[in-house]
Order: sequence, then structure tokens, then C-alpha cells
Amino acid sequence: MCKKHIFILSLVAAITMSYSGAFGATISDATTIGGGTFSPSNKVKISVTATTVNYAACSGHTSGDRSICTNNVDPKLYWTAKTVGSDPTTISDATTSFTGSGYTTL
Repeated sequence: MCKKHIFILSLVAAITMSYSGAFGATISDATTIGGGTFSPSNKVKISVTATTVNYAACSGHTSGDRSICTNNVDPKLYWTAKTVGSDPTTISDATTSFTGSGYTTL
């Protein structure tokens, strides 16, 4: 296969991956976001899920008793109780709404 075909296949694979599926992770160490390096504070973890148009995220300190959450639709920050020593609330859907259901605005 020539270099031109490899380039085209790589480009198609990259475009396909960027427009399909959702991204979900728990960030606790340095990671690259938007071309820069992001590191949460010591013992802070961030649960995030994103698609090409939506995101939702919750963060929490492992010795704290709250998860702080937000999404791209609502600019407010919300909190919910968590067990001290546990990870923040897990986000499984990029369209998660934090209004009601155990979340309080800050």
C-alpha cells in the first residue's frame, strides 16, 4: 500500500472516530485536552462524559463529602453528597441534567 492510501485511511478513521460514540473517563492524572495539558489538584478526580455536542462532569476530592457537577446546557454548578474517600458521582450520559434528583445549586 502506498503512503497516499495509508494517509487517506488514517484520515477517514480519525474523522469517523471524532464524530461517533461518546467519550467517558475519570480523570485523576495529567491528561491532554484541546492541545494542552490539564491536571486536577492532588486527590481530586473528575468523572466526565462527552459527545461532539454535549458534556457533563462531576468532580470531587477523595477526602471530601461532595461531588460538584455541571454540564454544557446549564451554566450553574450543582453539588450532591458523596461518601468520604469515594470517587465523585459517575457520569454515564453527556446529557445528564442536575436539576432536582438530589442535586443542589451552589
